[in-house]
Amino acid sequence: MAWKDLPYLAAAAFAAIWFRLFSRGGDQARSMERSAKRRQGEQARSMERSAKRRRTGENDGTAGGASSTGASTEGQEVVASSGYDYEVFLSFRGPDTRAGFTDFLYTSLKDAGIHTFRDDEELRVGEKFAPELLQAIKQSKILIPIFSKGYASSPWCLKELVQMVECQENGRQKIIPIFYDVAPSEVRYQTGGYKEAFRSHENKKRYDEKTMQDWKDALNTVGAIHGWDLHNETNRREGEFAKEVTEKVFRELKKAHLLVSNRLVNVDNQVGKIMAMIGAQPTETRIIGIHGMGGIGKTTIAKIICDRLSSNFKDCCFLSNIRETSKVRGIACLQNQLISDILKVKQTDMNNEDQGIETIKKRLSNKRVLLVLDDVEKVNHIDAFVGNRDWFGKGSKIIITTRNEDILHVPNVDQTYEVECMDRNQSLHLFSKHAFRRDYPLDEDMVQSNKAICIAGGLPLALEVIGSLLCCIEKKKWDGKLKEWEKIPPEDVLSKLKISYDALRDHEQRIFLHIACHFIGHEKDVVIYYWDESRFFPKEAMDVLENRSLMKIDDDKKVWMHDQVRDLGREIVRRESNYKKEEQSRVWDPEEALGLLRKQKKKKKLEALCLRLDHQRPFAYEDFKRLPNLSFLEVCGSEGTFHAEDSLLWHASPSNVSPTNEDSHLLPELRWLSWHYIPPTFKITNFSMKDVVILDLSRSKITHKWQGWSHMKVMKNLKVLNLSYCVFLERTPNFSAQSNLEHLILSECHNLVEIDESICQLKHLVSLRVYRCWKLRRLPQVVCRGLATLQHCNSSDRLSDTIGNLESLTELDAYFTKIKQLPDSIGKWKNLKVVKIGIEIRKIPNSLWMIKSLEEIQVKGDWDSEVEVEIGDCIYENRCLRSLRLTYCGIYEVPRLPESLEILRLNEIYMDTFLDLSNLVNLKELKLRFGRRNDGGESGGPVQGYPMPRWIENLSKLESLSLWSDYLTNFPMDLSSILPRLKSLSLHGALLHCPLSLPSSLSRVSLGSVTTSPDISLLPQLWDLRFRWCPNLRCLPSLPSTLLSLKLKSECLTSLPMDMSSLLPLLWQLSLWGCPNLRSLPSLPSNLSKLELNGCKSLSSLGDLSNLEELSFVYINDCAISEIRCSDPLENLGHLWLSALPQLETLPSLCNFNELESLLVVRCGNLIEIQGELPQSLEELMICQCGSLKKLPDLSPLKGLRKVKIKCCGNLDVKAISSLCLEKSVEFGEEDYLFKKTPAEEWEEEDDESESEGEGDKYEEEDDE
Repeated sequence: MAWKDLPYLAAAAFAAIWFRLFSRGGDQARSMERSAKRRQGEQARSMERSAKRRRTGENDGTAGGASSTGASTEGQEVVASSGYDYEVFLSFRGPDTRAGFTDFLYTSLKDAGIHTFRDDEELRVGEKFAPELLQAIKQSKILIPIFSKGYASSPWCLKELVQMVECQENGRQKIIPIFYDVAPSEVRYQTGGYKEAFRSHENKKRYDEKTMQDWKDALNTVGAIHGWDLHNETNRREGEFAKEVTEKVFRELKKAHLLVSNRLVNVDNQVGKIMAMIGAQPTETRIIGIHGMGGIGKTTIAKIICDRLSSNFKDCCFLSNIRETSKVRGIACLQNQLISDILKVKQTDMNNEDQGIETIKKRLSNKRVLLVLDDVEKVNHIDAFVGNRDWFGKGSKIIITTRNEDILHVPNVDQTYEVECMDRNQSLHLFSKHAFRRDYPLDEDMVQSNKAICIAGGLPLALEVIGSLLCCIEKKKWDGKLKEWEKIPPEDVLSKLKISYDALRDHEQRIFLHIACHFIGHEKDVVIYYWDESRFFPKEAMDVLENRSLMKIDDDKKVWMHDQVRDLGREIVRRESNYKKEEQSRVWDPEEALGLLRKQKKKKKLEALCLRLDHQRPFAYEDFKRLPNLSFLEVCGSEGTFHAEDSLLWHASPSNVSPTNEDSHLLPELRWLSWHYIPPTFKITNFSMKDVVILDLSRSKITHKWQGWSHMKVMKNLKVLNLSYCVFLERTPNFSAQSNLEHLILSECHNLVEIDESICQLKHLVSLRVYRCWKLRRLPQVVCRGLATLQHCNSSDRLSDTIGNLESLTELDAYFTKIKQLPDSIGKWKNLKVVKIGIEIRKIPNSLWMIKSLEEIQVKGDWDSEVEVEIGDCIYENRCLRSLRLTYCGIYEVPRLPESLEILRLNEIYMDTFLDLSNLVNLKELKLRFGRRNDGGESGGPVQGYPMPRWIENLSKLESLSLWSDYLTNFPMDLSSILPRLKSLSLHGALLHCPLSLPSSLSRVSLGSVTTSPDISLLPQLWDLRFRWCPNLRCLPSLPSTLLSLKLKSECLTSLPMDMSSLLPLLWQLSLWGCPNLRSLPSLPSNLSKLELNGCKSLSSLGDLSNLEELSFVYINDCAISEIRCSDPLENLGHLWLSALPQLETLPSLCNFNELESLLVVRCGNLIEIQGELPQSLEELMICQCGSLKKLPDLSPLKGLRKVKIKCCGNLDVKAISSLCLEKSVEFGEEDYLFKKTPAEEWEEEDDESESEGEGDKYEEEDDE
């Protein structure tokens, strides 16, 4: 169970952002741009090179070669486009690394689609720091100085470094240094060659003391940053090292660009399962289907997976919202996008689906691709892109998301995964994030919170909407609202979402409906113009919608709305018109709109319409005359749908008859007109255009000679003109009549040469976009000066017998009650299907087993006092029973069980022989845990074991198997052929010899106390692995790279693989418990999110944790660790728990750990100091049994701190703490404090509890003590 498709994740528009960043699709575009700029600046560069040759050279300090290209000219793009944003800035001394490592790194970054600035030292004239260079540093997201032996001898390099440090301190840039052939200490303290370099600078007396001190300070600052130390890795090839740097940079950029909500809840579980399905075999093509109801998280999961996999693919494509897009623009348009994205060419001319299929088969069959088909509705949608797996190269990975599981039942799809709803804990977490802006509710809010999550029914969107709405309401009104909302059926998603809609004011409702029907994917600033002249206050209204999670604004400032919220709005429109199309205020389906337009009846209520072009019968004047109140018209189509005689209303004026004055006032309320793919002969006539504020003619074939330009003269109120992708447009029209124009979009007009000088008259113009206009040489300077945006290139203990009259009862849940006895009359409940019995019951009446309608029986005892269970022989006659779960129950005999069983869990079986389950052929989950027998083994004699019975071969449908027994010896050696569907395997036993061959379908494996272990490395879908007290486990066996979670408990374990970071790149959780002989940790995977160390008594060092940028939870207990070292702050660390660390004397400053919420320090008797300040994000602070600690950082600035516990710290001055405001919970005392339970023990108990509640899909982990 994991997070779902939350509105904070801007789905459709976000996918476009993701693809542009990670698909490397811009390589060719940037290459073309650079080629054009090189041709333009060739003469200037020649003159500058001549000037350079006249200089005295680098030795006199006038040229340092800070970052150069050598013979290459690609790095000179700063000269032509200093306003361009860069992703990486490389600073290096040319003669040292230009032709070797720097060239490797630059090429690797370029191939990864990372826009990298590499300055050419030959363009520097004199010593003045060029403004272009300063601008490039400021506009680069990541700054990489490459420290070589001669770096400090270059004043240019040192100047750049000073600027980099300033940018990092003042902005959001990050410095990641590379120590090429020098040690970090030489850089930081200016020793060796760096000392000599500064001595040379001093002798030349060209720079004053302040300048050189600035240089030294910069070297000291950057030298202390944890980066890459190449000088100690002489055996590594520079090309491989460059690739590693590129991957690190790639991850940094993705973290910076991805629009990820800070209110996500538990995403890794479901992502890990799908990653395991995809596998790690580079040559195996895999097609995976993700299905589930709308709004449950399919698209979001697909994006996260793509994020993780994209760095391994050169060719990526994310086709978002196929269901909706195919209705409006057709499948051929999406095929065109796929081909363009993979081949990295401009859009091709494909007019139909069949042509697209042939093109994909022919041109992409040798391409290893990462492809996502998002929101697919029909089987033919899949066939149009992936008719066969050989349409793409070997090793391709294809992910399909859909609401309709049926379309995935085709031979091409290897595996499917159903996205699950949230459980109670996850629901509570997500709800609290929005209702309280914290992880979990306070105790006083728990009752109301439980009511809220019950209403939401585990749907993330409903949780978010309800939480956001309650956040804006006084708590004293919550009960009334919650009681009102309880009337809505929990399974009715639309009714749940309508809660927020009903809370809106009238004008906010109208704006919401219009967005849901027509404005998704449009820019917010553009949409606002549509209502600008009204009294709707669109900006404020959209803020309300966003705050209530009814819409979001993505990174591109485009409107995004969750599918279910969108469908809510559209359903409201239908209901308002009593489902009569001609009475609707908005029609968004082009097919429905076409039929509606041809009806003779007048549509006075219609305000917005989306049409698809019909070239068989062009639109007539009468069609639009019946739409007097239409204010939004979008005409969709595709290339090739027009004829030469096309005119919007050519039937309206046959024989070239000019339209009358009455005709020219057609659609008098029109404010937004979007018309795409119009040819140069197409004419817009008869429409009243005087009130149009938004005109979108994108992707049209019009030229500067198009007759429609003259008709635009009447558009005095035009605010937005979109001519993007008009590839035949060479010059823009005259804009003098559009004096109120504010946004002009000319992006992707590849043949645009000139912008009309009349643009200088547009005094209100705030945004001009000419991105990828290859032939446009210049912009009017007056325009540039005025622009704001320029985009350039219960209490009773028993149940009475009288309740036996409840014969209609279908479910009895006696969990967590004080009931100790069930009535014998329970056998009369003939309709009972589910029985859940809790820990207080000591005996089960025999009449229970006689109920033949029972489908599920759960009995959970207590670890200390087991429930005595005697299973009646009559249970065999129950043909409806699907699940039997007896946990912590004393079982001394098991009768013959019914064949209908699918889930069987028997915990604490006391039998001298192994039970017979040979008839349970439908079993999918089997868990058996045997208690100790009285057979002499306790008194020191030999323990009599027994092999696994052969009936295991009958259970071919088994998906989960868990066996705990100290008497089980042998297991079938080839488990893969016996249990081909097995996904989860847990084997624990001191005499057990594990099978040698395991099913490749396994995703979770847990082995405890086994004498031998199988080959784990051959499990391509394994993501969770656990070893417990395995006596022969001194080092880890070979592991598959798909692992996400690794948990180890072993007294014999002495080491972990030194190359763990490369062997397990996806690992996000590492737990080491009771490993007393483990002395050190290797470099850990950068993806690690949770780190737990407990009882590793020989572990004295963690190393530098700075590379663990995703680390969110750290728990360290009973270890010999003497320091926590982080040269860079852990930006995602939320919880730091330290306990029983006697060697720990200081904690480093945590002031820049901006996500840290809880800090717990317990039983660290030698801790003297917590350095620096604590972060503003801190909410909980616990300091216990730290007797040497004398002082804490000042807590008064911590406005979010809500809970402070200080226990048994006799030397600590608590005056400053006691002065904290009364709102904070502050506790002092000298009583002994210990962790009652470790985090892992709490998680294990929760897992057991959840399983006993019936969540059979969870993986049970038990306390083995």
